Amino acid sequence: MNIRKATKKDVKSCLNLEKLDKGKYWKSIDFQRAIKDKLAIFLVAEEDKKIIGYITGFFVPTKRTEVMIHETRVNKNLRHKKTGTKLIKEFNKIAFTGGGKEIYAEIEKKLKKFYINSCKFKKSRNWIEVKKIK
Repeated sequence: MNIRKATKKDVKSCLNLEKLDKGKYWKSIDFQRAIKDKLAIFLVAEEDKKIIGYITGFFVPTKRTEVMIHETRVNKNLRHKKTGTKLIKEFNKIAFTGGGKEIYAEIEKKLKKFYINSCKFKKSRNWIEVKKIK
């Protein structure tokens, strides 16, 4: 398995991974922007020349020592083989090398065990998520 920076050629494969999970969050332009943006980190996991996972995140523009993992996704048929862990490990390496001091991830409750046990994150605070839609 190879973990590398995403390219434009990877966008369609990443969108297809999301569709496997019935996701509708990402648009092609979102991934294309992440590839170009200097504050973004967008990596893919590749096996036998196929994209099997990805991770997106960013350095917080107002406090660049903080980094946020936006999403980690692995092909649902290939999970539990350390792909997600490897993606997060490489993301962390890039974030810390780039000046990050703290990496945050807003996650679903069902992923807590993975992030804490497999990826060695610690619970930071009790956040309540809210949003406003235009």
